[in-house]
Amino acid sequence: MNLYDLPLSELKAYKPQQTKEQDFDSFWDARIEESAGMPLNVSAEKRDYAVPGVEVYDLYFDGFRNSRIHALYVKPLHTNAEAPAAVMFHGYNWNGFVPHHAFKYAVQGIPALLVDVRGQNLLSPDSNTYENGGSAGWMTLGIKNPDNYYYSHVYMDACRSVDVIRELSGKTAVIAEGGSQGGALTIAAAALQKDLLLACADIPYLTDFRRSVELATEGPYNEIYHYFKVHDPLHQTEELIYKTLSYVDCMNLASRISCPVMLGIGLEDNICPPSTGFALYYHLEGKKEIKVYPECAHGLSPLHEEEKLAFIASVLGETV
Repeated sequence: MNLYDLPLSELKAYKPQQTKEQDFDSFWDARIEESAGMPLNVSAEKRDYAVPGVEVYDLYFDGFRNSRIHALYVKPLHTNAEAPAAVMFHGYNWNGFVPHHAFKYAVQGIPALLVDVRGQNLLSPDSNTYENGGSAGWMTLGIKNPDNYYYSHVYMDACRSVDVIRELSGKTAVIAEGGSQGGALTIAAAALQKDLLLACADIPYLTDFRRSVELATEGPYNEIYHYFKVHDPLHQTEELIYKTLSYVDCMNLASRISCPVMLGIGLEDNICPPSTGFALYYHLEGKKEIKVYPECAHGLSPLHEEEKLAFIASVLGETV
């Protein structure tokens, strides 16, 4: 192993204090209430698809306040009446979702929604107007105001996607899954929906922000580093910036989660430092598991897919 962050013995004790503002929960509760009053306006168009046994749809729904969100809906022809539905979220500017990514669910009779993040895909443009410009990418869009911040909207899109899969499938039990940015959106969905069946978040992004920005040598945390270096070299807005980020910090959202959660961490990850994943893990208060891969960086062993399937099966076994 090429040690990048703390030794594993120290990671197992790493639990920094949460950075919540006093209105943290009321901020999110107000957005959840606002979202509940917005119609989803779901529309779908069936694709021709070569694989028998599944139907694939291009689907659109209204995101939070603005923006039309695209997703793939993969529906097995033979669903399991007792099975849940699933939502899947992709990594930062890295949507490689194609229908076969949902086949592990389809073979179990589980319909799945593969969600495009606004602004990061040609079919999901971001129609929000931000109060400030930013560095390349999305990390600093609206970063001086949590109500207008990019990820405050994206998190609510993730929350609404759970409502979409419930409407489409007629199922109330929902699995959320994703890696990196998708891991963060999985945590957000679990925190804002309250009643997910379970969540699997791999190499989670958007957590323990100060440490992440200080340690990450690659990836989008460097957009915040770039903001300070170019636009605020004296760090006069540092407290304001980290105050905004505190509202979307998965470490802070963790205590809102009641469903079982599995995390996967690579100890050589220099994009999402492993200590920040442990910070999230230790603030989760319900049933949880963490799988650690010492020789993996920002991508886990294929074995981890088997671990997630076993975790899902264990939770389904408890609920049947």
